[in-house]
Amino acid sequence: MRAKFLTVISAAACLASCAGDNPENVPLYGQWDMTTRVTSLTVDGMAVPPADYPPQFKQLGKSEQRCGEPMFIDRDWQQQDINRQVQGDCTLTSYDVTPTRVTGKGQCMLNLPDADFNPALDILVNQAADNFRMQITITGAANIQGQGRHVISATAVQDGRRSGDC
Repeated sequence: MRAKFLTVISAAACLASCAGDNPENVPLYGQWDMTTRVTSLTVDGMAVPPADYPPQFKQLGKSEQRCGEPMFIDRDWQQQDINRQVQGDCTLTSYDVTPTRVTGKGQCMLNLPDADFNPALDILVNQAADNFRMQITITGAANIQGQGRHVISATAVQDGRRSGDC
């Protein structure tokens, strides 16, 4: 279950690899530097200290560079990008784009043995031509092996900054 959340957040920030800038899309084509981190994890409303995050969450904290264009303007691209990375199917039921902000809501049906975890998905992107901040939150009830059913909420943030042409 936790590994699938990691793939959702990393998938949501993949960059389109087309050869040029889409003029209708706010972020510009170029070299992007991105940093991802989990900002909160709760179980039944109780915060889990970062030192106690499972290894999958600790591994999410990473930086990467990519040449491309974050295509937040395209709902289908965003949904396909998420689904390409997860073992399951996330559907964006709403997706609104403005020149400065993207918001979305959805539901994920994850194929996780013994977890029965189908969390709600919330996306918030603050965007500009040369930077973005994307926040993804998943919330839902899940079976935790040997501990029963619990409500899990996790939020991850990715900051991206365009550092130049590629």
